[in-house]
Amino acid sequence: MYRSNPKCRAALSAAGLLAMSTVSEAEVYDLSNVGVVQDLAARVPAEIRERGVLVSGSDNAYAPWEYLSGDDGQTPVGIDIDIGRAIARTLDLEFESRTAAFPSILPALGSMYDIGLNAFSITNERMSVVNFVSYSDTQSLWVVRSGNPTGFDPGDYCGTTVAIMPGTYYETNIVADSEACVAAGKPAVEMLPFSAQTEAITRVAVGGADATATGGGTAAYAVARSGGRLENLVPVGAMSRRGLNGIAITKSDDELTQLIADTLNHLIDTGVYGEIFEMWGVTHFAVDEALINPETPF
Repeated sequence: MYRSNPKCRAALSAAGLLAMSTVSEAEVYDLSNVGVVQDLAARVPAEIRERGVLVSGSDNAYAPWEYLSGDDGQTPVGIDIDIGRAIARTLDLEFESRTAAFPSILPALGSMYDIGLNAFSITNERMSVVNFVSYSDTQSLWVVRSGNPTGFDPGDYCGTTVAIMPGTYYETNIVADSEACVAAGKPAVEMLPFSAQTEAITRVAVGGADATATGGGTAAYAVARSGGRLENLVPVGAMSRRGLNGIAITKSDDELTQLIADTLNHLIDTGVYGEIFEMWGVTHFAVDEALINPETPF
């Protein structure tokens, strides 16, 4: 079931997203050592070249991958933003990350956005409608309050309250687990939907949900910035498997897909990619090669 409580939403606002503390100073990778590669730049589609900007869709609410920061609190920063900036610089383009609701991004590829750079988990269902270029390893983690006061058990969480972000891989798995609970005669999982993962994590931090599940990088980042309020739990079952995140491109544009893959592999080979991941403290999620539509267990 899904339920949203307006009073709790007000509490979230007052809490100031304590689980994902606002970064006072935007962290940005220095692109001074990233040069234009003419052979790659020459392959930029005419429409993008004329515009001069590589446009990406992102919810910009999934730190450390992408989130809004800076003096105005509206400047996109994060791993994905730096990867996008480096790709654009290599192609002699500017980079723009447009903030959008997560579920709306993939359907708008090719019309509103050139690419989707939002830590998308690569799944077979998604690959049936868009192309992906893999750029990071990924794993799932649960986030609970420190000490796990509600006794949340990743192996049996029937009847618990879980904060979720609709349209994600995690929602799909939690729905399946909830259906299995009901089939076994146990209470369903109560799912509280939030448009941003920061809100879901904050709901857990203020005691409005037992847990939330998200990508390992985001889950660990939330714990590190929670001031001891949160901790991680390792999933069991389907969500315990590791997979890949990918940059999404419309299914109808194989040339742009290949160009993004070739550009990203250039950044891997030159060490720029590794430096970005090192700066953000996520080297354990780095990959050796960017692949187009890789095999996935999901």
